[in-house]
Amino acid sequence: MQLLLTRSLLFVLLWQSAIFHVWAEEPPLPLGHFTKQSIFNGILLSPDGKYFAATVPKEKTTALVVIDRAKMKVIKAFGFGTHEHVGRFSWASNERLIYSKVYQLNDRERKSNRGEIFAVNVDGSKHLQIFGYTDTKSKNRSKKGLKSHATIIHMLPKDPEHILLSSRKWQSTFDDPMKIFKVNIHNKKRTLINKTPLGNMKIVADVNGKLVIASGKNRAGEKVKYLFKQNKWQEISKDNPLIKYTPISVNSEKTKLYLTKSKIEGGTQALYQYDFGTKEITLLFNHPSVDIKSYIRAPGSREIVAVKTMFDGIDYHYIDENHPFSKMHQQLAATFPSYDVNISGNTLNDTELVVTIKNDRNPGEYYLFNQKEQTVNYLISRREWLNEKQMMPRKLIQFSARDGQTIYGYLTLPKTSNKPHPLIVDVHGGPYGVQDSWYFNSDSQMFANNGFAVLQINFRGSGGFGKKYKESAYLKRNSLIQHDIIDGTRWALALDNIDDEKVCIIGGSFGGYSALMAPLIEPTLYKCAIPRYGPYDLVYQMQNADYMSTDSVSVGAKEKYGDNEEIWIKQSPLTYIDKLKTPLFIVTGGRDVRVPPQSAKNLRKALEARNINYEWMYKEKEGHGFANPDNKLELYQRSLEFINKHIHQ
Repeated sequence: MQLLLTRSLLFVLLWQSAIFHVWAEEPPLPLGHFTKQSIFNGILLSPDGKYFAATVPKEKTTALVVIDRAKMKVIKAFGFGTHEHVGRFSWASNERLIYSKVYQLNDRERKSNRGEIFAVNVDGSKHLQIFGYTDTKSKNRSKKGLKSHATIIHMLPKDPEHILLSSRKWQSTFDDPMKIFKVNIHNKKRTLINKTPLGNMKIVADVNGKLVIASGKNRAGEKVKYLFKQNKWQEISKDNPLIKYTPISVNSEKTKLYLTKSKIEGGTQALYQYDFGTKEITLLFNHPSVDIKSYIRAPGSREIVAVKTMFDGIDYHYIDENHPFSKMHQQLAATFPSYDVNISGNTLNDTELVVTIKNDRNPGEYYLFNQKEQTVNYLISRREWLNEKQMMPRKLIQFSARDGQTIYGYLTLPKTSNKPHPLIVDVHGGPYGVQDSWYFNSDSQMFANNGFAVLQINFRGSGGFGKKYKESAYLKRNSLIQHDIIDGTRWALALDNIDDEKVCIIGGSFGGYSALMAPLIEPTLYKCAIPRYGPYDLVYQMQNADYMSTDSVSVGAKEKYGDNEEIWIKQSPLTYIDKLKTPLFIVTGGRDVRVPPQSAKNLRKALEARNINYEWMYKEKEGHGFANPDNKLELYQRSLEFINKHIHQ
């Protein structure tokens, strides 16, 4: 059935008049267009369709607003003080919302969670903190606040009075067991359901909140799984077929458990289902080249009706084409071709559902789908000042590395010109399990808007292409991964529309490491390099990074990065700094705990000892990646100045 799509503006917030439009503006756009935060972080419709709830960034806080659909007017706004934000939120009923509180602690630009969860009615009544340390007034022990982090496991749609959450004490580590509570959203009374057998575990519960399975790693880094039977956790034996799979969720009938695992050794991720009755495991989907990107689930349940894969855009693979929600998604996907389509609702029977679309040129738009009338009405865009027609497509590329392995990535080209384009090689972080995606990318669009081609390489070690593709690069961050980056650079420079002498390399985190290491391996290839918050002194990094403080996590880190100083010295860019011929612009943040800024300071000290010139940008209040819009704007300005100074020499 053909859907009626309208662009009439339904969504007006009180402060929207401040938003300015630039549809007719010619490139290059103001750099602030690419650093300005979105209008909305999320929009949800109440179960009865009478209200919208939305999180709205405003100055140095984020508010939760409620909009009356009939009047199209904000009726309530909830928020906190400066540097305090509303985090995740959900509708618990027609009248009641659940939301969390997050902080910008000690002037850090990245938000942190202290485990505080609130509940409130749409009219502002019965506003309660239902979990968290600041609620200490109650004399009832089951209601008094806890100094614990909390994660909602299940919203319990069949139980409108409660939510299910896991809790970890502040003083504990990720390896310590977590407590599981059922919390009343009206009077904040919590009931201890159980504890996890270990820490660092993912918990799966059914639609009624009954615990099903927990999976994770023990302190030795070994994968373990437990089934919840007879009100206690029972470890799954090593010879049980389930031990090889990762549990995801349970279907609405509680008869099937969804699982993932590589179909073949080292292959791409596959989706399976386990039948609790027959004990049989059945393959539902597997793509030969790429992993599953995400799952499409029916509202109000954890039923998986389809999966998404990402390669040259987003592809949908419907497991049950006749499921009502599957048919709905197919209909909307046909209405918005070349977009990733997400549908959010409370139940499958909702008359109206919120539809979010995004692609490589559009960071996101919201629509309202009416099932009864078969209409799709435009609500609002996340970043209205960015015109999709002025953004450039991200083209899937592939090339052969020096050993014959096919490597994938994305190339974003500026608008057509008579001359070949200068090239920016933008290396992603991680490196293991992370990937550059097809979705809208502010950095790529900013550089393309300023006349640069941008190459992003999913080198070996990246996620998304199977277990072997990722794990083959373990212990090879200074060799195999760098070779893939260098080979990709040379592949791009050989293209007719790329200038073969004008290329710079940039990146953050591991990308910052590579922005220094690749020029050390090939000293004359890159005209300039911008390493951002990267680990350049690996001995210092491995001894001080936050991920080394948790046993189960540190075991995995050592498997990937090595477990002794000899390896770290060999892989460290500082070891080879005498080979440097490429101009550097070093960027770091003073609050970074993932890659402490001392690593960048050690690099600076080594350069100064050798009288090597460099440029420096240090922001005391930033963490692992710049989040403050003003700092991001300055970073863009200085990066363009630095690149233009060196790339045209």
